[in-house]
Amino acid sequence: MRKILLSLVIISSVAAAGVLGTRAFFSDTETSSGNTFVAGAIDLAVGNDSYYNGAINPGTSWSLTSDLGDDSGPAGGAYLFFNFIDVKPGDWGEDTIQLRVSDNNSYVCSDVTLNTSDENTLVEPETDMADTAPVGELAGEINFIWWADDGDNVLEEGETILPGGPLGVLGIGGSANVTIADSQTSIFDPADLTSENGFVGDQNYYIGKAWCFGNFALSPVLANGGVDPTVDPGFSCDGSLVSNISQTDSMTATIAFSAVQERNNTSFVCAPPPTPAP
Repeated sequence: MRKILLSLVIISSVAAAGVLGTRAFFSDTETSSGNTFVAGAIDLAVGNDSYYNGAINPGTSWSLTSDLGDDSGPAGGAYLFFNFIDVKPGDWGEDTIQLRVSDNNSYVCSDVTLNTSDENTLVEPETDMADTAPVGELAGEINFIWWADDGDNVLEEGETILPGGPLGVLGIGGSANVTIADSQTSIFDPADLTSENGFVGDQNYYIGKAWCFGNFALSPVLANGGVDPTVDPGFSCDGSLVSNISQTDSMTATIAFSAVQERNNTSFVCAPPPTPAP
């Protein structure tokens, strides 16, 4: 009996060793480490080259920056597209606005809002014209034009001109929405955009903006003609029809640019159609 029991113990030990050996030699482990999500970025940077009556204006010019809301602009002040306190009929200005979105393809829109239109002091030349209105007339006398520029501060043949006019037509607090590039339309050549009509990430785009205290006469120069805005900006400004009624008046406006991701958003439009009234 003792021999039988000893044999069973030996057999059990051998079987256990076999099982342990099998577990040690037949195994498999798969490990995936470092799994990561990182959100992309949509960071719109804006720069501006500004001319006033054909001369560079440092006070409204700055290099690309992604924060127009702080006070680190020209000469430590605000970033302003226009800041002129003694304009006369026939005065004009031109800006070439640089836009770049880092680092994703995006749609880009703009909104222009008339904030104030003040009469300020009624001087004799105004009262002689029966000016008694509490709202100033200057906002209706300064005309604007916008166009898709190639970065040279000159309106050239073939560059798309956007709807323009005086901001006074908006009314105080009124806004105009301008489509720069959305899923349906763009002011730029499709060859310079993505297949979905948006801005290519990290690529520079330029918009020309000009204002005239009076009436514009457009005369676009030859494309790539090597002309600069001190010689011929592609337009002229005639202030001969401006009356005294806008003396001492002032206006302020807000110009805003926005960028929206293109991916998964291919039906985006800058100005959605109005909802029908019930």
